[in-house]
Amino acid sequence: MAFAAQSPFDDALADLRVSGSLLRYERYHPPWAVSIPAEDGLRAYLGVGPETRVMPFHLVLEGAFDLTVAGQPPVRIATHEVAIYTQGDPHQVSSGQAGILPAPFTAAYTGEGPGATGAGEGMATRLLCGVLVMNRAPLNPLLSALPPLLRIRTAGAPDSPMLMRAKEMLVMEVGQADSNSFTTARLIEVFCAEAIAAYRRGEGAAGPGWFRALDDQKIGRALAALHRDPAAAWTVGLLAGTVAMSPSRFAARFRETTGQSVMSCVAAWRMTVACRLLRDSGDGLAEIAQRVGYQDVAAFSRAFKALVGVSPSQWRNTPSPRASRSQ
Repeated sequence: MAFAAQSPFDDALADLRVSGSLLRYERYHPPWAVSIPAEDGLRAYLGVGPETRVMPFHLVLEGAFDLTVAGQPPVRIATHEVAIYTQGDPHQVSSGQAGILPAPFTAAYTGEGPGATGAGEGMATRLLCGVLVMNRAPLNPLLSALPPLLRIRTAGAPDSPMLMRAKEMLVMEVGQADSNSFTTARLIEVFCAEAIAAYRRGEGAAGPGWFRALDDQKIGRALAALHRDPAAAWTVGLLAGTVAMSPSRFAARFRETTGQSVMSCVAAWRMTVACRLLRDSGDGLAEIAQRVGYQDVAAFSRAFKALVGVSPSQWRNTPSPRASRSQ
């Protein structure tokens, strides 16, 4: 069964149903340090369950800070950069923090704009920090294509005008409205999408992986065919035929470009669609199986559990992600 036509990038992004929540908008004077908890701690604060992914982001409007994960050297994040931490580990944001203990994470926001904290001298750091809240999607290729720390410049990048505008609108909205208004959440969503798109055009296209594959003239078209009709009886030969290549050349180019085999990619996307249908539709297992290319429910269930780790019924019975709490 064919799905509505959209690019594989947009399809994968839409599958995540990204929303956002603002946590802090402050001006810090060194020395300062704030600890960000592990993903479970952020889920507990937001009031969402393990079926939800939560990724913190830190947008630098002035100054700079160091982002530190235990056991790794600090990464300096400069003015107009955003750092999106895609892993679930705790981390620390700081500047000139030698000799001081990091403050525990809080999300208090008064709506009065950035306020001064700390008493040291030196360049202040103005930070807008929040979280991206999205569906748990273990096989979504966009998530697996992201680095542990996605670091993108949001100003002075001529190839990312939409990212610059999204940042400007977000900062303007936060400065004049409730910290977690409907508009703020939507702007965070747009900002996230544009940051990922900017990464895709830059570092994401540099090595083997899904982002590089999307822009490959042949492989990108084959992926688009798969996304349009995941239920088709795809084989290496049939996908190769959509881009006028021999099966052997296509398979080799696909693996070189994406880092995985053709049919493993087909299976993963089919189960990503199945996860979405199980979560969002009331269709029975037989209908969902057919919509992702399986005529036999038992075969579909075995393939689903092998890739997702639980049965289709267990996945369906997991509560849907809830919206993050209002501040």
